Amino acid sequence: MKISACLIAKNEEKVIARCIESYRAAVDEIIVVDTGSADETVTVAESLGAKVFHFNWINDFAAAKNYAISLAKGDWIIFLDADEYFVNGTGGNIRTYLKEIDKGFNSIACKMMNIDQPNQQILSEITHVRIFKNDKYIRYVNPIHEMLYNFRKNKKMNAILADKQELLIYHSGYSQDNQRDKAQRNLALLLKQLPQATTNPVYYHYIADCYFTLGEWDKVLEYTKLFLDSKTKLVGHNVRPSNILIDAMLQLKYPYGDVMREINIAIDKFPQHPVFYFYKGKMLYDSKHYDAAFCELRQALQLHENYNDIESNSLAVNLNVVYSLMAAVSEFRNDCMWAVEYYVKSLQLDKTDITSFDRLLKLIRNQPVQDIILFLNNLYEIENETDLDFLVNRLVNHATPKVLAYYINLREKRYTKQDFFVLQMLVANGHYDKAFAAIVDCYESDKDERLALAAATAAALSGNKAYMTQAIESLPPAYGNILKAYRGDLILLCEADRDTFLGLVRTFILWAGDDILHKMLAVGGQFQHNMDAAIAQLFLNQGHYQAALAHFNAAVDYSLINGILVHPVLYFNQGYCLQRLYNPAAAVEAFVKAYEAGYRDNDIYDYLRWNVDKLNDGRVKARAEEILRAEAERIF
Repeated sequence: MKISACLIAKNEEKVIARCIESYRAAVDEIIVVDTGSADETVTVAESLGAKVFHFNWINDFAAAKNYAISLAKGDWIIFLDADEYFVNGTGGNIRTYLKEIDKGFNSIACKMMNIDQPNQQILSEITHVRIFKNDKYIRYVNPIHEMLYNFRKNKKMNAILADKQELLIYHSGYSQDNQRDKAQRNLALLLKQLPQATTNPVYYHYIADCYFTLGEWDKVLEYTKLFLDSKTKLVGHNVRPSNILIDAMLQLKYPYGDVMREINIAIDKFPQHPVFYFYKGKMLYDSKHYDAAFCELRQALQLHENYNDIESNSLAVNLNVVYSLMAAVSEFRNDCMWAVEYYVKSLQLDKTDITSFDRLLKLIRNQPVQDIILFLNNLYEIENETDLDFLVNRLVNHATPKVLAYYINLREKRYTKQDFFVLQMLVANGHYDKAFAAIVDCYESDKDERLALAAATAAALSGNKAYMTQAIESLPPAYGNILKAYRGDLILLCEADRDTFLGLVRTFILWAGDDILHKMLAVGGQFQHNMDAAIAQLFLNQGHYQAALAHFNAAVDYSLINGILVHPVLYFNQGYCLQRLYNPAAAVEAFVKAYEAGYRDNDIYDYLRWNVDKLNDGRVKARAEEILRAEAERIF
């Protein structure tokens, strides 16, 4: 048995060697058809033993590929694009695989992972025929998005699907950095074929796909609907039209009901495909149906783990989001061990997921410093500058100053970076004398608001009167007003000072001791309006539920004493804090108050359900169960 490898190429000097090397040992000849390279593509191909032929480009991929096939002498042909390659050594399995397959098959369909080349992130999983018999009746059709066709009467491409462990291809051609260029190139070719779309509706889909990459969402809807109305089947790609249709609707902010209707239609059509369960789970999560969202996301995950269909699967690019959302729901339920596990899995897939990182840090921040560092070192490469930059950038937002100092010092030793984060680290760790003058100098140089906040924080935390005076004189008026109030001046603070005060409270929550923090919180009493609800939200955002609850309670009391209608969100937030503090009876009581005050966001029903079963019989439990029954009857 003789095997030929074919490919067409133009200006592929950066990737063609990787392609050829991935199968070179398994083939008897390599045919490269060059369509007009101006780089070293031909030289590289010839150095690897390829026979190079030339083809004048006529805007027809099928014609170029068929020319390559006409030159092949093998019994079987491997036809990869230059930016595709066999991975995990599977190219070496080709000859053995061909010897063992049933003679009734004339082609092999291989799993292909579309990857983002810079970071090797998997974007989607598709199936393509890339190995086929050298048969004069088997040729490519269509000038763009070419596909194999068997011209023998009543015969089809009869492909066997290879297991990923035996044959697996990576495709880097649609990385994020070159997607738009390729989409514009393909769109120009496809629009020339548009008159043929009435008899070959597949062009509608390919045009819609190009518009999807270019972000022209109305065009995506227009052409996808034309394709779907045609009832045309596209083996291996039947899922894609529904996929991009839903994405376009989301981008255009279609009503919840319209999008969910389209998702359910897709689930009915493709019940074993994971991506539509992800869409449904994400929609449910965003609308605060947390239990329902978790079920759909778990289903998406299970289907993805066992997926072995020929239809393309794009869930891989959102898999970290699946874990992140499941982690958040677990956290809301107080299943913190599961939350940590899911956040870790999310970060293993995308180390730069800010939401997962921040939520995870809040769950583990009370662990010993060395344990936190060891934990992070297992997730991030401390030899990698990008990883260190990310860690430093995020850790300044957490109450882990010694952990921040460790990574700042590590980064400084390896990459000699003296920047804003170094100054923040000094303030966080109480080195006010080292930090203050440098921060003020930097602020006066570029007027960065972050530096003003750091300077004011350093001055206030230091207890140094000279620093306080300099900060009051050098920083914007709002900082001066807050610092004057902090040192004891009687001053009426106004709405213009509000954001600056809250910014300082946030940094104090992160870096100040209790006594100094309470001194700053007392400044809130010098505002014209009550600040407890806003302060409570800061504590809540940082996961300090006891302190948050105290301020939410104070905000409610202030409203009641002053005859102000209590906002239902205040009652709800009381309930949330109590639930996170493992006090189900008080939590349910607060949630019932929120409901009776008019709170109707969907999450209240999950929070009631999670807590009501933990209660003994009583008036509050009975009322909560009544609310849950009424909601169930409304839905069904």
